[in-house]
Amino acid sequence: MKLLLAMAPTIFLMVYSQLVTKWRVQSLFAEGGQGAPDGLARLMTYLTDPLIVSAYVAALAASMVWMFVVEKYAISIAFPLYIGLTVAMVAIGGVTMFGEPVNSSRLISIVLILAGVAIGARS
Repeated sequence: MKLLLAMAPTIFLMVYSQLVTKWRVQSLFAEGGQGAPDGLARLMTYLTDPLIVSAYVAALAASMVWMFVVEKYAISIAFPLYIGLTVAMVAIGGVTMFGEPVNSSRLISIVLILAGVAIGARS
């Protein structure tokens, strides 16, 4: 349980980062009906968007917190738990925030990931 609490900031910051990035790149050029520019202009629009910048700052902060987690806990346990929980939470966020489809194979894969997290957390 201590490991999960230690990893919680990293997980939530990474989930925030992924979901905000998806939301902003999906909506930036949908606003006002204008077409998206190509290449460098599009990249510069993304990189100057305050919310996308906040997503990258969150990812950097998550990396910094992660250093304290791996300093104290075995990476062979911490990393699979981190990846599993992050993947599951991002998938759930994709479904709830963006209406991404949920089919049986996606649902089974999320359940298997969470089962693996539960098994890994017990060791």
